[in-house]
Amino acid sequence: MVRLYIGVMIFCPRPGSLVYQSKASNRLVLFLLLALPILPTTSFALPKRLIIALDGIAYRDMKALQEGITYKDTHGFQFHRQAFHQGYFPVSRMISTFPSTSDVAWTDIFGDRPLPGYQRTYYSDAVNREISVNGITTSMEHEEQMQWQVENGFLRTLGYVYPSHMYRYEVHELVGNFLNTKSQGDNYYAYIRTPDDAQHLSRDIFAMLGALDEQLQKLRVLYRAREGRDLEILILSDHGNNHAGVGQRIEIRTFLKNAGYRITNSIMNSKDIVLPTAGIESWVEIHNSPAETENLMRLLPHLKGVDVLTAKFPGQTNRFMVTNSKGERATIDWNPSKNSFRYSTETGDPINYLPAVEALSQKNRLDAEGFATADAWMAETLTNRYPLALERIVRGHTCVTLNPANILISLDNHYVHAGWLVKKGSEMVTFGGTHGALDDLNSDGILLSSFAPTQDTSSRRVAGLYDGFPGLRNFRAEENGAEWITGKEQALIRIARVPLDWDRRKLPDDEVFLRIWSSSFTHLDFEVPVELTVKKVGQFSSAEIHRGDHQPVGASESYEAVLIGENGQGDPQPGNAFERHLTLNQPISFPDKCAYERVYAFPADLVLEPQKEYSISGRVRDQNKNIRIFDFTFHTDSRGMPVAY
Repeated sequence: MVRLYIGVMIFCPRPGSLVYQSKASNRLVLFLLLALPILPTTSFALPKRLIIALDGIAYRDMKALQEGITYKDTHGFQFHRQAFHQGYFPVSRMISTFPSTSDVAWTDIFGDRPLPGYQRTYYSDAVNREISVNGITTSMEHEEQMQWQVENGFLRTLGYVYPSHMYRYEVHELVGNFLNTKSQGDNYYAYIRTPDDAQHLSRDIFAMLGALDEQLQKLRVLYRAREGRDLEILILSDHGNNHAGVGQRIEIRTFLKNAGYRITNSIMNSKDIVLPTAGIESWVEIHNSPAETENLMRLLPHLKGVDVLTAKFPGQTNRFMVTNSKGERATIDWNPSKNSFRYSTETGDPINYLPAVEALSQKNRLDAEGFATADAWMAETLTNRYPLALERIVRGHTCVTLNPANILISLDNHYVHAGWLVKKGSEMVTFGGTHGALDDLNSDGILLSSFAPTQDTSSRRVAGLYDGFPGLRNFRAEENGAEWITGKEQALIRIARVPLDWDRRKLPDDEVFLRIWSSSFTHLDFEVPVELTVKKVGQFSSAEIHRGDHQPVGASESYEAVLIGENGQGDPQPGNAFERHLTLNQPISFPDKCAYERVYAFPADLVLEPQKEYSISGRVRDQNKNIRIFDFTFHTDSRGMPVAY
């Protein structure tokens, strides 16, 4: 997704005109970014494989670049470029999730626990509220698992303003950090964000990829001289880009309002609709009363800019409907036990899958009920305009997020979904395109290797080609933090990596647990007391999760004062304030003991109000210091229980 921070732009006196910083200031930005030296390399043996998660690179672009491409840039200058053709095997497709967006795709690629939403502005069914998380200052699990990524929020913001400069900085820092890593694992993971930002702003992606190839070639020479062997490089991306330029904003809000619906942040009656929106996208998620799903699916094909609509049949777990702008309609049936799918048309053929059905029939790949396995459908539809559509639609409505939408809309590539202000801001720059839709332009990412031929694959399958991507950074072993979890949510992790991933079956599905991790635990008793403070925040606000900071209490702050608070434990708080102090000292015992992590049952004596927002912090006593190990906000559901997602 693209976020436009208009505040960093400079507006000219002439109405409607816009300029950025001067070329001199651009050069200064680049100089400052690259001025950070690459330190002398360490004496440690370097990892054998460098795995680069390269955001937003389209299969068609990398394929063209490997073959050699002549093109004109946005200024009309002609170039011929060729890259990644020496020392690499031909690029393969990596088909994204649906929606084809970064957070859900990377989460799927690495087999992590599904995220609360498709994006960081999402609707929580349990809270019945739209929740916004700051996409600049927060990191999702897949980002935390990288050995290297840009973590600084200011530098991330620069990626939206100076994407070309930040890209060179990212490549520079990646190389330097790889050469100086102390990691003893075979794999080193790095995440480069800015190619996606750059393409949203119509930067020259072929030139950027060529620069990456050049730097990696230099790294390979240095690596061979130092290690006496070739560096293995694997590059993969999470989705494509439609390169459609400035799109027309889809008027979905006006359309729905004219049809009698109310766009809101929570669903209180049958005509309420929540439309989480972040950046500029080629897809739309709709959260609505299930009773209205059929009505909306009949209505929305008439909305200008719609390409394909998908939804789960209300009350039917494994049945899904597909329609298009022509009103053609089909049904997808899913057999979870066999992970097989059946495509049945009612009127027309909304995604042109009848030829695939016929081909599967001729190859005897359909069973007696007309189902074919996910792999059979994949083999038959890789080059379809909507690759792997049945599987991706079903997963988009069931498991790629913990709060799936009632309806997903894939837009015509000449249209975008965005807030009014963001869309107007995009018109002041050269907008290059976006992603998120179901079609191949949006969905086809890359898989590229220097050490072995690759094969076309998907976000769900790619980890299986590389032993589950072992050696991802275990950030919980190095940091402090906490989160609410449930057994149901933990069971959705596809690739087990830490002890709790294997022991999750001991957690009941519907009970809430507090998961705490800290390096301090490694040298403390298993039942060391953890002192909690729970406060009511007030009305709902943007939920920004803060990983616990390792902060000792100040010299003037006694341990008892921290635990009791200014008003004394149990004393009434001013106004309607709520504050409770509790002690946890009986963590759940699992077969696989984890030195840095504890899991606690929800305290039975902690009574919270329904549908409210609270903050919770935790401290432990370590060598006479009171260390805060976490602090985050959370919401409660209709029962007054913390919502894990």
